[in-house]
Amino acid sequence: MALLAIALLAACAAALGAAPPGPFEQQLVQLIDTDERDGHADITVQFSCTVFYLSNAPLNHGRNTVITLRLGPDCGAFLGSVIPEFPLVGGGGKLVTGARLEQVVPTEVTLELTWNRELDFVMVPTTNGQGLRVRLLGTERKQPGGYVTLTEAPQGYAVNLESSTGQFAPEAVQAAAAQFGAAAYVSETDIDGKHWYRLRIGPFTTRLEAERVLRIAQMSYPRAWLAINDEPPELTAVEHAAVQSVAAGAPTDPPLPDEQRAQILRDARAALAKRQFPEAVELLTRLLRQPEYPGRADAQELIGLVRERAGQLAHAKAEYQEYLRRYPDGPAAARVRSRLLALAAAAETPPPEAESASAPHPNNWSMAGSAALTYQYGQNQVSGGGTSSSSTSLNSFLAFGDLLVQNRGDRFDFTGRMDSGYTANLVPNTGGSQDRTTIAYVELDDRTLGLTGRAGRQSLASQGDIGLFDGVYAGYQATPMLMISAAGGYPAYTSYSQFSTQQTFGTVTAELGPFRQAWVFDGYLFDQQNAGATERRAVGFQTRYSMPGRSAMLLVDYDIAFQQLNSATLIGNLTAWRNWVFGFDADHRRSPLLLLSNALIGQTAPDLAALQLQFTPSQIRQLALDRTATSDTFTLSATHPLGERWQFIGNVSALELGGTPPSAGVPATPSTGLDKTVSLQMSASSLLQTSDLHFFGVRYDNSPLSRSITLSWDARFMLPGAWRFGPRFSVEQLNDPMLGGNQLLYLPELRSDWTGKRTVFEFIGGYQLQQQQPLPGQSAVGVQNTRNFYLSVTERLRF
Repeated sequence: MALLAIALLAACAAALGAAPPGPFEQQLVQLIDTDERDGHADITVQFSCTVFYLSNAPLNHGRNTVITLRLGPDCGAFLGSVIPEFPLVGGGGKLVTGARLEQVVPTEVTLELTWNRELDFVMVPTTNGQGLRVRLLGTERKQPGGYVTLTEAPQGYAVNLESSTGQFAPEAVQAAAAQFGAAAYVSETDIDGKHWYRLRIGPFTTRLEAERVLRIAQMSYPRAWLAINDEPPELTAVEHAAVQSVAAGAPTDPPLPDEQRAQILRDARAALAKRQFPEAVELLTRLLRQPEYPGRADAQELIGLVRERAGQLAHAKAEYQEYLRRYPDGPAAARVRSRLLALAAAAETPPPEAESASAPHPNNWSMAGSAALTYQYGQNQVSGGGTSSSSTSLNSFLAFGDLLVQNRGDRFDFTGRMDSGYTANLVPNTGGSQDRTTIAYVELDDRTLGLTGRAGRQSLASQGDIGLFDGVYAGYQATPMLMISAAGGYPAYTSYSQFSTQQTFGTVTAELGPFRQAWVFDGYLFDQQNAGATERRAVGFQTRYSMPGRSAMLLVDYDIAFQQLNSATLIGNLTAWRNWVFGFDADHRRSPLLLLSNALIGQTAPDLAALQLQFTPSQIRQLALDRTATSDTFTLSATHPLGERWQFIGNVSALELGGTPPSAGVPATPSTGLDKTVSLQMSASSLLQTSDLHFFGVRYDNSPLSRSITLSWDARFMLPGAWRFGPRFSVEQLNDPMLGGNQLLYLPELRSDWTGKRTVFEFIGGYQLQQQQPLPGQSAVGVQNTRNFYLSVTERLRF
């Protein structure tokens, strides 16, 4: 494996110079990359052109989400039709299992992302309007024996600040908690006949997090050390006070009607079944704050089970012990005692890596990856006026591969990534074949110092939205709540871009949080140079708020060179009464992103260096402002389950793209006006067979230039073996004078996929018929009909 790592390094260096820019780009999705970290995973999606986020469903929890996007005016041929795409998800992991992009109606597409289990997530569009960022929350997976992450033992790590044969004063415990921003407690143990009290911070889910706190703690507590799963199986009285039941000492709420209490308990059980642990805890806490009533014991037992399933073992013990204290002879007392014994047995049998605080990590190499081969074919036919013509619009093979090589040592972690592909274009006179390099880097982590370094081609969506670049990145975990990072290099823009030093950039970012387990704050300073001039210089701010049942995200980017607001986005959702979930999205931005090189739009000069020979710096700056329009988007959405099989989804959105003035020989572009869209959808399961899915939709769009209404049906059926079968049909009536008046569009489509342990086979075939309706007084001979046939077949392999 060491030879493989060396070969990967050589491939990285070679690939950065081996991707010549191609004359065509047939993929709307340029990049989907997953970066798995402790407790969460970040998904970066980058497109070939500007897209406007409209909505997504589910909003913030589930095994997948379907994102609806409006294509921007710079999307060219994609505005007419988009061939379905199956983008390869990079990252080498098995968390994000698939991605699928399809056209809904002309100028709108959906991107479906799927992960391997139900998770909470938040989403925000990037500043440049050509990407999305999705963060999956709570990605730890529970393992046999009561441990949660893939490689670490949950609740098993703590920092032992100080040990003493005498008790610690409560003030000392409180001071430690305030200093480190984490729970502080006192543990007790007997060693060689002596009784010891140990002041500790924790518990921590991962060793990495505990080691970072240890390094900081040793500045104030020189004899601090890392404790791994050495707690006694039962909580001491002091520990119980630190991790006590939500009911202990909690105030009593006014009594609720029995029916409402019963409904809350049913909702909590449903949340547990869906693995929505934070929501279940919130509901059960309401019941435990009630005055004593006959069903309260059930809620007390259930919250212990929720904590146990969530991997919060210390909290689970506290809740179970609270049950036995209140209801020693309760109907579930025997069952609760059995669970406490099981938790004690799990604590006494730690995984191998947690048996000793001094045991070194094995220096094992690991490798994971995936490969995909796709064939795409498209045929167009236009008939009218007694004539007919046909052409092959698409005929190509696409090969993609992603490789992840890792080594976890006692202190250092090494990671190597390679994500590249090749497109073979078989259509004559439409450009040649080309290769692409999306990711090619090496990374080294120092867990003791909290340092991360990365070099090569990589994606940077959170620090000024440079997207792909060739360069270096460095991160430093200064404190458990403060992460500082910096990056610099040369923008690559697309995976087809070859290495170029024409433009340079640098950025610095700080992430602070979480505060109160809910708030996270980010800020960045970004600078980019092009031909000796400032291409973009901006400051940005982002804050995320996430609590059970509600979340919000605010992102602001301001260009200090142009003194213009680049973008401001506010996204949020709220779970309300009777399981209604409401979402909103308000977005104002420059479209495209405000860059000095926007001055080239409509000019004959190939680059800024040539344009500087024709105009002064102030004139170029004004041209960039003139060519950059503004866009405003506002969306309201709502979802609500109707019984056990049906769900309602509704969206109302409005989008307006501003105009641009004439200057330097470039004509003005008018505003699109306010484009209003209403979309209603009903989803159902198990209608015709067990576990089938159906989506019935109606969509109405009204803008100053056109009006349309679309009816659609989308279904997915399970077939014998591992096959799924998905028919889809939509019909749209479009009234657009620019396209010749009234038109009817029919789109039947068939999808099928087979999923094995390591292999996925996917097929999509569709036929779009566009019939132009004669205008009043117009002969039917003069109208045109267009037929488009498309086919896409993909096979993926994970290893």
